[in-house]
Amino acid sequence: MAIYHCSAKPVSRSGGRSAVAAIAYRTASLLTNERDGLTHDFNAKKGVVHSEIVLPDDVDADWALDRSALWNAAEAAERRRDSRVAREFEIALPHELSADARLSLARAFAQDLADRYGAAVDFAIHVPQGKSDIRNVHAHVMMTTREVTPDGLGEKTMIERENRWLLANGLPTSHMQMRDIRKAFADHANRHLLEAGLDIRVDHRSHLDRGLELSPTEHMGVHASQMERRGLDVSRTRLEEKAAKKNADLIRRKPEEVLRILTDERSVFDRHDIARTIHRYINDNDGFQRAFAAVMASPQLFELLPEQNGKLAKYSTREMITVEHAMAASSLRMAERNNHRVSANKIDQALRRQDAMLGGSGLTDEQRTAVRHITSP
Repeated sequence: MAIYHCSAKPVSRSGGRSAVAAIAYRTASLLTNERDGLTHDFNAKKGVVHSEIVLPDDVDADWALDRSALWNAAEAAERRRDSRVAREFEIALPHELSADARLSLARAFAQDLADRYGAAVDFAIHVPQGKSDIRNVHAHVMMTTREVTPDGLGEKTMIERENRWLLANGLPTSHMQMRDIRKAFADHANRHLLEAGLDIRVDHRSHLDRGLELSPTEHMGVHASQMERRGLDVSRTRLEEKAAKKNADLIRRKPEEVLRILTDERSVFDRHDIARTIHRYINDNDGFQRAFAAVMASPQLFELLPEQNGKLAKYSTREMITVEHAMAASSLRMAERNNHRVSANKIDQALRRQDAMLGGSGLTDEQRTAVRHITSP
């Protein structure tokens, strides 16, 4: 099933990095950093299937479509030895999508960033090579730390400002902005999955925010695994084993946790989907088998279609079926009406909630007028 991933990190001189070198590697290009005279040649790098620069819709800055000119300008704009010269996002592109749809998704996210911050955004799509998991298609998305203008790079973008300055000006902190970006990518991904006719969703929220008790686990990495095989102590290994044991016990007691994760991602699933989801959280065979049996025996699990002609049985949950029946009934009732008025109290409550989510000044007067108009009789 599609996995959600959207992370961000700065490209900073304090870490010995340069924007020119970073983007040359990401895009498999040959670029010379005019600041230090070093040439970075990654033309032979495999697995880069597409790279592209996008600019804000309302800015005429064709000069920035030249990769060398853009990233050398990013280097030249910064004077300090510890300057951030770029911000990089890494996003997972659902393997269920076609190559064209993945490109469209990466481009939509890059355009969103460009319009949101007035920056230039350079992205590259990477596909797995060699023995890597063929589903690990992803994109590296590099954004300038300054706004792009017709004549060069201008002021720092909002996400690069100090939190103290942001709060003083009634603007969201960098953490709040990153939260919005992560949600935006989930929205873009889900829209593309929907347009592709796939009953799959991704969720940007943490387990805690989703009200899940399961402990997320991660792969140890090749070096930690090698150390473990040599009998060396790896504290992270113990933590992962502890988390997996806790998850196995929890799933046996509350198999609905797994069903919630499944229905957050798709409304209909099969035994393989259940097994893959459990495998994310449990890494030993006995624990896996017991947890799988508990989920299959859950009274919340509902068989929609029995196994037939070699095709696996299809399942959903009783809660999901109730929700979908209610939605269908509501749609039929609404179709018979000739108005769609929303009560003033509900509109006021919704606007207050939205203001609280946005922080600072919240919605503009023009936006409030728009909301009241579309919810009027």
